[in-house]
Amino acid sequence: MDEQVRTGVASVDAVIESIEELGERPLAEHAAVFTAAQERLRRALDADPVAEDG
Repeated sequence: MDEQVRTGVASVDAVIESIEELGERPLAEHAAVFTAAQERLRRALDADPVAEDG
């Protein structure tokens, strides 16, 4: 993938970066990265955006 996807939401962008780096990691690590990504995205989506802004 040549074009990097960014959302402007730091916590989500960090998850995207971890997925983008999978090609450089051993296949045995991929499942753990996807599991962690799902958990981190769930926390980001469940977060109160008002609390984060201020």
